[in-house]
Amino acid sequence: MLLRQTITTTIGRHNHLLSTTARLSQRHDAARSTTRAGVTANIIIINRRQNYSSLLFWRNSNSLISASPPAVLVAKASSCSSSLQQQQRQYYGKQSNDYYKSTNQAAFLTAAAFLTAAMATAGAASSRNDDDSTIAFNSTQFCSSNNISSSSSKNICHCEAATTNKESQSAKLTATSSTTPYNNEDDNEQDNLPTYTMSQVANFNGQLSPSNPNKRIWMSYGGLVYDVTEFVANHPGGSEKILMGAGGAIEPYWYLYRQHFASDLPLNLLSKMRIGQLHPADQDRIDEQMENVTEQTPDPYEHEPQRNSQLIVHGDTPMNAEVPQGVITERYLTPNELFYIRHHHPVPYLSEGELEEFRLEVDLTLMFPDALMKRKRAAAAEEGGGDEEEEEEALPATTAVDIVRRETTDTTTSTSCSNSVVAKLSLDQIKSLPKVELTSTLQCSGNRRGGFNGLRQTSGTPWGQGAISTAKWGGARLIDVLMLAMEQVSKDDQTSPDEEKKEKKSSSLIETLHSLQALIDNHPELQHLRFESLDGMLASIDANKGLNPFGDVIVAYEMNGEDLPRDHGYPLRVIVPGYAAVRNVKWLKKLELAEEEAEGTWQRGLNYKILPPTVLDAKEVDLNRMPGLSEECVFSGITKVENLSHTVPLPTTAFEEEIFGSMSMPMPFAGSRTPLTPGETVLVKTSGWAYAGGGRNIVRVDVTGNNGKSWQTATITEGSSQPLRRAWAWVFWECEVPAIVCEDGVSVELACKGVDMAFNTQPESMGGMWNVRGLVNNSYYRVKHKVM
Repeated sequence: MLLRQTITTTIGRHNHLLSTTARLSQRHDAARSTTRAGVTANIIIINRRQNYSSLLFWRNSNSLISASPPAVLVAKASSCSSSLQQQQRQYYGKQSNDYYKSTNQAAFLTAAAFLTAAMATAGAASSRNDDDSTIAFNSTQFCSSNNISSSSSKNICHCEAATTNKESQSAKLTATSSTTPYNNEDDNEQDNLPTYTMSQVANFNGQLSPSNPNKRIWMSYGGLVYDVTEFVANHPGGSEKILMGAGGAIEPYWYLYRQHFASDLPLNLLSKMRIGQLHPADQDRIDEQMENVTEQTPDPYEHEPQRNSQLIVHGDTPMNAEVPQGVITERYLTPNELFYIRHHHPVPYLSEGELEEFRLEVDLTLMFPDALMKRKRAAAAEEGGGDEEEEEEALPATTAVDIVRRETTDTTTSTSCSNSVVAKLSLDQIKSLPKVELTSTLQCSGNRRGGFNGLRQTSGTPWGQGAISTAKWGGARLIDVLMLAMEQVSKDDQTSPDEEKKEKKSSSLIETLHSLQALIDNHPELQHLRFESLDGMLASIDANKGLNPFGDVIVAYEMNGEDLPRDHGYPLRVIVPGYAAVRNVKWLKKLELAEEEAEGTWQRGLNYKILPPTVLDAKEVDLNRMPGLSEECVFSGITKVENLSHTVPLPTTAFEEEIFGSMSMPMPFAGSRTPLTPGETVLVKTSGWAYAGGGRNIVRVDVTGNNGKSWQTATITEGSSQPLRRAWAWVFWECEVPAIVCEDGVSVELACKGVDMAFNTQPESMGGMWNVRGLVNNSYYRVKHKVM
């Protein structure tokens, strides 16, 4: 189909333009004709949705994307080469059309096919050297001939192509979209807003000053100015992240954190905070800087691994993809290529040389009182240093290129200083430790968030039930890694010139590592183990879990018998079984013994904290008093349902069964077109998974086909033999269930719930579990299945 023949493009609900072959640029003016060898099409998509601009995507030397908020998106792309076609096939797989339909992006196929055909039309006009000719493109006929539904065809209104420059053989194509109809009121409202310069915006950076007595926080994006002060506490990425753009333009940050384009939620939120327009000259400068970004900095996503086309992709920059429902329970150990993917940033890339120099840093300063005291004094002096006048001095101007370079080349925190006691361990040293293998299930804390959205919109990726997978991890015990680190520092004079005293101290510490209780007793300040990744992600776990020999925490370098894939943490990741996947830090760079939990939004911010259902604004609660997610609760899911037979109501007691037996023989109905009556009972066979955090064994899975009036106990088919209180992986189950035919006469509704060894079970309704971040939806899993 035409979708594979040229540029792959999508227009989402707000018509932002995504292209697998485009480079980012932000421009206010319309398309500029560019002279190149071969046929070039300038595609202009009119989008009247206010303040919406496009960004990003994959680099291609022959293409360039531009966006002009609020009205025009511009793309320049060369005709597709055979190599580009092959690249697209490799990435999207042979089922690309079905793949995008399965991700509920109905507009994708329409927009991509439309633009593909439109570009071909423009190219044809140019190749014929038609001077000033116009070729009409019938979108209705196109949609009909390509099996695009009439509802989807509403994305397209009109298209025409005309050659504009015979000498350069370039063509101009203009397409008007009716997905978001033109609204004069929106334009009038925007035109009536005050205009601010960037220097004025810079005054409102959250800091107290004569021009900002209330510490307001302004930002600009796409030619508009926003006051985000009240939103900062609710930013899904954490207040620290959004404050990076305080008093400036956020285009470079959104270029990096492209999850802002995965849905319409970010721009819907921004629209409510709009207070003015940015002076056109300032926006022009920002646009120029964003053009420089693509020319002067490498694309942060240029080294992304290839992914399996079966995964359901919610966003590819960064990659967030889940396992299709029917694939989840095909194998007990999820194949590496089908393991769900949850990223916050581009996948770290280590060259061969960087890999040889890679060292895992283990910060043991907490165990050395003298060094710890020196570090605390140094930190206090740094925090309190400088006078107020110096703090109020204006910062040097920072360009978009500076921001992107800083964020992509310096994403990790400072690792060690002269007052720290840090061991540095090579991969070979870690692999020389006794190897252990551990089967553990990982689940994103936002799994089934999409269900929550049916009640009220949450913030985050709208996962189905596929953000869960299981693997056999191979690596070294965390305790062994700490012992090795302690041995290393005992050989280095980092704490005291008194070698005898230092050796005695280190030997004592090594011995205590064999006993969790002794270590905690001797060092009551040791409460947390902090982890830091190569992409700057910070998280931590409690020391009782990390140092407990029965906690089974490992530093992994293998996954299902192979080296860790890059998507899943290569070269090292920590596996914390029974805990939320976010604590199983990928691309492990550093671990630290600490008094307090990790800094940063993933541990202390809103990201992984569950607010009460009635709290919509994080400012209403003290996040510092709320724990972050760690140990998981109990979950289950249904992955397959099979039709078996008609049946009559079953006997309700053993006596009735013995005396009356079955009133009639079951009647097969699989494949039958015999009408069913609402309320009739049919027999189905269903199967799925269940999992409980904290090592708690699953003891039962219950399934109902009549909305909980009666329950059937499922048979556990795999995973039931895990050690007591160390059941780190899921179980598979199956069950035959009598189910009531729904009012539609063609379907039944099933629900399941898991029960763990503490007899925790799943809540019936998600209403009491709803939270603004959409975390931990462990309500009954419900599925509607057609029996006709």
